Amino acid sequence: MFEKVSELPYGAEWSRAPLKKFQETILFVPFYGAHKVALRRHAEFVNQLGYDCLLFDLKDSPMKMMQFPFSAHGDFGLKHVWADQVERLLGEMPGQKIIYSFSNPSMSAFEAVARRWAADIKGMVCDGGPSGNLWASMVNFYKYEKPLRTFPLRAAAATVAALLWEPNFVSTLDKDLKLLPKGFRILSIRGWKDRLITPQMIDAAFEAHPQLDWQKLSIPQAGHLNGLKDFASEYTPAVEQFLQQISTSV
Repeated sequence: MFEKVSELPYGAEWSRAPLKKFQETILFVPFYGAHKVALRRHAEFVNQLGYDCLLFDLKDSPMKMMQFPFSAHGDFGLKHVWADQVERLLGEMPGQKIIYSFSNPSMSAFEAVARRWAADIKGMVCDGGPSGNLWASMVNFYKYEKPLRTFPLRAAAATVAALLWEPNFVSTLDKDLKLLPKGFRILSIRGWKDRLITPQMIDAAFEAHPQLDWQKLSIPQAGHLNGLKDFASEYTPAVEQFLQQISTSV
């Protein structure tokens, strides 16, 4: 399925549409801990719609986290390191792009778009994030995804993780979103049963930025990032419609 391209960094691979229908290409920004294979279903989905897409791996292993705490701009935190990755790959991709991001790494995608002044970005699909309260979402992560037994342990782990991701997360995310142009299109997907990043946390990230043209896709029975897998009849038509609205036919 994937087309390995040796000159692309971060293990990036193309997944090509059987029949290309749109000029734009899609860059998938994975969720924390994911590898390209975890996004196979999403890649096949957009390929069938007629989009080529590019997938890559985040520098998110414990060893890589310790080795790469600073971005190319000298900023501390994984948010900025991952933004470097997204920015570099956007520079390698031809023409206009669409970003399709997942969970809290969506914050890094926004930083990369802001660095480029959204000059060649038609819009973004954000599935399950980002959270406007990183610490609270990390507490949930250590309660449900990587369970720690007591709240003090979860709180301590969440504090360390939030500092490692970005010590001033709220202010830096707000800064990035303020740099996006008026009318920048975003589809925000949220499951009402998401225990990691609640719809209220996602709303908190966007509501202070009225210049953005963002819309919600709410899936009442969905949890964290399982919309396409388990609720495709609600997920796929809305995403397809949004993508077509911001795309140019070949």
